[in-house]
Amino acid sequence: MTTESPPQLTGLRSPRLWASFAFLVLPLSIVVLFAALSQERSQREGIVQDLLLLFTGLLLLQVVLGIGAIVAGVRSHRVSGHGYGAAAVGALAALTAVATWMGGIFLAALAFGSAWGRPLRVRGRQIHPELRSGSDWTAGDRPDPSQLDEPTRHALAALWLHDAQKEHASVPAFSRISWQLAAAGAPADLLAWSHRAALEEIEHARACFALAAGYEGRSHTVEPMPDLLLDGLQVRGNVLEVMAKESLGDGCQLEDFNADVAAACAEVCQEPVTRAVLERIAVEERSHAEFSWALLHWLLAQHAATVRPVLERTLAGLARYRRPTAVSFRLQRLVGRADPAQLLRHGRLPDARWAELWQRRLDSTGERLRAMLGSEAACVTTDACESETADSLR
Repeated sequence: MTTESPPQLTGLRSPRLWASFAFLVLPLSIVVLFAALSQERSQREGIVQDLLLLFTGLLLLQVVLGIGAIVAGVRSHRVSGHGYGAAAVGALAALTAVATWMGGIFLAALAFGSAWGRPLRVRGRQIHPELRSGSDWTAGDRPDPSQLDEPTRHALAALWLHDAQKEHASVPAFSRISWQLAAAGAPADLLAWSHRAALEEIEHARACFALAAGYEGRSHTVEPMPDLLLDGLQVRGNVLEVMAKESLGDGCQLEDFNADVAAACAEVCQEPVTRAVLERIAVEERSHAEFSWALLHWLLAQHAATVRPVLERTLAGLARYRRPTAVSFRLQRLVGRADPAQLLRHGRLPDARWAELWQRRLDSTGERLRAMLGSEAACVTTDACESETADSLR
């Protein structure tokens, strides 16, 4: 008498095959993550975000393969009495993918770090220019680095180059706002303010490049930004809703916070040239934040039914807005070799201070918007609301 062995599932029906492929994806996704986070002085944020998208896609594939292992394992058990082991491995692979993604995104949240200025987004991604040798964007006085050790000089140069890139990106960011304002029929005062802010961001970028050149001994300029030609001016959704949401997060919260940080950095900075740049940035970033508040006043006066729900939702989620960090993930190793006391004397505060200022600004932004929404709701006539808006523009 012979005993037949249980039938074995092969090919795409094999739970072991699904489980094996699921775990083979994991090391590849980790390699991609570290490739994204290893971008140092180049600051290639577009490349970083593309790699992070690939990282997310690989882990999503791992989840799918893990689920496939579970399904195949259950089916195998029904046929042969075996397969639950492979199904358990598939479940573990899927859970591992989710945990890896959460950890990777947490690290990526630190990757873009600090900078002044309004963020520039194209297709939902923050971008800024890459750098090369050159001096056409370097204008302004340079600090005296003679008393600094070499690691601290390199760290300060890298930090100011990063800020210069973000300031440069703020120029087309404000041009994009001007385009949206014109599309929405905004008053001349708002468009003039937006263009004035763009001109101020040009000067911020020049000053930051000059500080970096002073610390490092060589100048940098920017590479072309062809991504701006793709759909940099395209608005996905209602332009009024987009302006309301972005103005609250990127303007009212972020730029007021930028001003807070710049002012606090200026208070501790002992280098006269660097302190003067910080003081100017603090004043003008505060003006840029006030521009955003004035924009919200106008939107509420003219389009309250459209933008009020957007502002209420955005305010409810404002605590999830990614806080800028004092040092990006890519620069942590470089800045870690610098002298903290010397960094402080040259206007660089520790991240704990940034976190404190961020929370304070979150509270202030929430209070001010709630007051604004209350006052706008109290406007009895459109003329009354327009009068309040006109006052905010003066």
